Order: sequence, then C-alpha cells, then structure tokens
Amino acid sequence: MVAGLALTLVPAVTVSASAAVAPAPPSSVRVDRSIPPVQGEINITWNASPTSDISEYQIISTYEDGSSGLDYRGAGTLQYTVQGVDPGESVDIEVRSLRSEVLSEPATLRATGLDSGPAYNFTDVPGNTFSYEIAWLSSRGITTGYVNPNGSRTFAPSAPVLREQMAAFLYRLADPEYAAPTVSPFADVPTSATFYRQISWLYETGISTGYVSPSGVRTFAPSAPVLREQMAAFLYRYDGTSATSEAQTFVDVPTTATFHRQIEWLAAQGISTGYLEPNGQKTFRGGQPVLREQMAAFIYRYETGPFGQNMWVS
Repeated sequence: MVAGLALTLVPAVTVSASAAVAPAPPSSVRVDRSIPPVQGEINITWNASPTSDISEYQIISTYEDGSSGLDYRGAGTLQYTVQGVDPGESVDIEVRSLRSEVLSEPATLRATGLDSGPAYNFTDVPGNTFSYEIAWLSSRGITTGYVNPNGSRTFAPSAPVLREQMAAFLYRLADPEYAAPTVSPFADVPTSATFYRQISWLYETGISTGYVSPSGVRTFAPSAPVLREQMAAFLYRYDGTSATSEAQTFVDVPTTATFHRQIEWLAAQGISTGYLEPNGQKTFRGGQPVLREQMAAFIYRYETGPFGQNMWVS
C-alpha cells in the first residue's frame, strides 16, 4: 500500500442475527476494462445482486501489508476504484450486498496492480478482453509491443506468439543474470539473432531443447508459432514443477496425450480454463497457436495467481 494514504480501519463484519434473510451477493467481480488502467489504482466492477431492495454495496480492500480499506457505494453504482496500490501489489477485494442492515456473503477478487514500468498505450488494445493483462505485461517490461512509423505502439493481440517471442517473454519474466554462449545450441539461431541470448537461455535451463533431425541437427524454429500444448510445457518447465495428475479436465486432452501432465497442471493452477463448447464440454485446443493476448493472461495468472473465479480466460 502506498505510504501516507489514509484508509478506514475495517471493523469486524457481522451478519444480523435477526430473522432477516441475507441478500444475495453481487456476481462477476472483475477488473473494469472500460477504464484505461493506471499505476496505483485498480478499477473494478460487478453485476448487481439479484436481490431486490439492495441499499448499497460494501467494498473491503485488503493490501499485502495487512491494512484494509472499507467503503460503500449506492445500489445503482457497480464500479469502484481501489487506490493506493503499490507497483505490482496484489489486493484482495470483497464486495457485499447490503439490505436492511444485513450483509451478504462476499464476492471476491484478487487483482494485482500495474508494475513500475511504462504501461504503453497500445492503439489496438482498448476494449480487448485481456487489456488489463496486456497493460500489466507492459508495466513489468515483458513486452514493448511494436513501434509504428508515427511513433504509436501496437500489441497485435490476436497474432500468434512466435517461438522466439516466447523465449523473450519468459526471459524477461525471469530477469536472469545470464551470459550467452559463443556457440549457438541451434543451427537456425545464429549468435547475431535478435533473441539469441533469450533462446540460448531457454535451452540451457531445459525449458526448450528444440527439434533434433534424424541427422542429429538441432533447430529451434524461432519464427514458428507456439502451440497451446507447447505453451503449457514451457510454463511447466519454467516453473520447475514435477506435478502429475491422472485427471482429465479437457475432453481433447486424454491421459495418454504427450503434454497431458503439463496441461493438467496449467488447469489446476487456474492459469487456463480452456474453452466451454456448446455441448457443455471443456476443450483445450492444444494444437492451436497461442495468441499474444492469451499469453498475456497466462503469464499474468502464473505470476500473480488466478485473477478471480469470475474471470474468463482461454
């Protein structure tokens, strides 16, 4: 929490012991993507409680240092700005409905503020489903996007992540002290390549060993798109986990699939929920390229924890 910010101490929350029935809580507490994110603030919104005669909503924000803020908004207001958020700080947010002095159970969200770096104003991001995660990725220095001739920047959210870009994303996330070797581990990645250091680091850490041809030549295919199943493997190896599971979360990822273990770990961590198909089944679509907007969300969730139960992420 930002020093010097005056916050109201939160009293113990009690629900009336009378016969009054507690109202239903609001739903889908989430970051408000209609408002451009700024450092030091987290804008949230929610869906109204289905209970009639709600008088107001109570918002409690709990910061990493244990301090809390208490505030209220009228029944017709479904938006709130959490202030005093340190760079990269996570805040636990609870929103309750209030009717006749009786509080509902909380609807909760954990959100992480922008980091200290520049959150670039990408011209192709406003209104994007993952605009907040993209801004966070920029503020962490993990992406700078693309600079146009007129000086503006774009992110290309719907473009696939290339393998060389994945190496750069994970390298910047790790921020290691690393000196690249003088000889490349890959035949198709010369030492003069833009992302040579990042790709070499990916190889030396065991996150990716590339492809070995029948003749023994090792290549990386830097310009090829990263498939969703490969993305799961990259994050799994980056984490260093050895988690295994016999579960099958997605109908298109059987337990015999090559990357079943990695994809199940991704689901268990709340990093991906896959796609809900019209027939009610969940799929992961592991053979599809992972998009840049999706990768922003995946890295955000990996680094900060699930972004709230009501957030959609593929």
